[in-house]
Amino acid sequence: MHLTIMANLTIRNLPDELHGKLKERARRNRRSLNQEAIVELAAFGERNYGEDDPLAKSKERMLLAEERIDWLRNRMARFMSAKEIDKARKEGRA
Repeated sequence: MHLTIMANLTIRNLPDELHGKLKERARRNRRSLNQEAIVELAAFGERNYGEDDPLAKSKERMLLAEERIDWLRNRMARFMSAKEIDKARKEGRA
């Protein structure tokens, strides 16, 4: 039988804004807050490339894009239905 020992981590003084973002990401990804934190920390641990590494730059750009998408989603009241989009298109062409 093989036992895996796992460590515990307590984070003190986590800013409310960061906690809220992590909680929202967990909700969207259908994970617990703990699971989402582990995923984020694992991704951080994988980023050990040099500053000039193209892969590292791509990952950073992707993370920035995700943050911008999240910001836009949070500002949107809701998505338009197909009928609403068609109606808006027709009104714009008239």
